[in-house]
Amino acid sequence: MRRLLRALFRGKNSWEDLIGQINRLRGELAGYNDAALQEFARSATGRVEIMAAAAVAASRILGLEMFEEQLRGAIALTEGRIAEMQTGEGKTLAAVPAVICYAKAGAGVHVMTVNDYLARRDAQWM
Repeated sequence: MRRLLRALFRGKNSWEDLIGQINRLRGELAGYNDAALQEFARSATGRVEIMAAAAVAASRILGLEMFEEQLRGAIALTEGRIAEMQTGEGKTLAAVPAVICYAKAGAGVHVMTVNDYLARRDAQWM
């Protein structure tokens, strides 16, 4: 039981470190023009770089800021975990950087929902 609890809490600290790295890089990327951001995103291979670029792109294109809750969801998904988020917490936005990470790694990606309306809306939106 102790081993399980340590593993759970150890992951949380490393996630906070990742979020800090992502947010620092986001600040830098926010100063890039669109062409430079696109080039950075194309060449990005690391999880931090991909998530930071996706967050900046979401802000520019969709007008949505990716908050720490969405970053936590994205990190969980890239680690093969299930991310449970409440209505309105930004599940769609959280899935985007995770999908990009898997796609860039050459892994298969399926995004599923049981809600037909959300499936149509999110497919058009993203």
